[in-house]
Amino acid sequence: MSSFEMHEMKIRRPRQVKYDFSDTSVLITGAAHGQGRLHALRFAETGADLALCDLPDGRLDSVAYALGTKAELEQVAEQCRALGAKVHTAVCDVRSDAQVRSFVDGARAALGKIDVAIANAGIANIVEVSEMTELDWDVMLDTNLKGVFLTLKHTSRHMLEQGHGGSLIATGSVHSFTGVPGNSHYAAAKHGIAGFCKSLAIELAPSKIRVNYVCPTALNTQMVGVMSSPKVPANFGERLVAATGCWNLLDEGAPLVEPIEVTEAVMYLASDASLYVTGAPLLVDAGFTAK
Repeated sequence: MSSFEMHEMKIRRPRQVKYDFSDTSVLITGAAHGQGRLHALRFAETGADLALCDLPDGRLDSVAYALGTKAELEQVAEQCRALGAKVHTAVCDVRSDAQVRSFVDGARAALGKIDVAIANAGIANIVEVSEMTELDWDVMLDTNLKGVFLTLKHTSRHMLEQGHGGSLIATGSVHSFTGVPGNSHYAAAKHGIAGFCKSLAIELAPSKIRVNYVCPTALNTQMVGVMSSPKVPANFGERLVAATGCWNLLDEGAPLVEPIEVTEAVMYLASDASLYVTGAPLLVDAGFTAK
């Protein structure tokens, strides 16, 4: 059983840092399950109020595994409310400027402010460039890069209006630094996140808004589990699986990392403990990029 299935109401790990996010409003995209769900629960148990979004029906063209749904999102929201959090939810496709703007504006209205924004929504796919369709490329870049741009664009607009700084956090990857066969569109998006966050950090530094990106290796989540399974959906291309970055991450010495470790890294970037950290990647990669 993976971490996000085990931790229904309280999240435990050895030597867990005690954060206090009371009087803090945290916005999270892709919060219905997986890593986003764990972020939401962990922030809720440390006192934060939350704005959470995900897709309506768990489906995107060219993505072969199940994504978040409205029903799952509401379930997460109820779990967070049971922990004492005020929670605003919305159905939102992060590829749409209008939907992201509506979600962020609604979050500000419901919670009164936005202190932390986590651009967590993301997808993965396996296909060689010679077989990659325009749709494969567009859905990947629009979700994993444009979605980050839109989320941080609209949340930073509110933070600038609020005038008291804030923390913007994107989900990068070890493939923000490396290439990976069969996943070039994913690597392109994650490299893009690095350049975007560094540039935005410089723009927003005078307003005390920090911008960072957490970069995990392969995680024990549903997304990686599907991609590394012998029963990979046909349109992932079974013959590619052994050569992809997913398998390289698992076979070249970096173990599957539990999602709670990434959540703890995000908590650090959201907290005052990282007050002078901006424009930076935070690697949670079991040493993968050191090789």
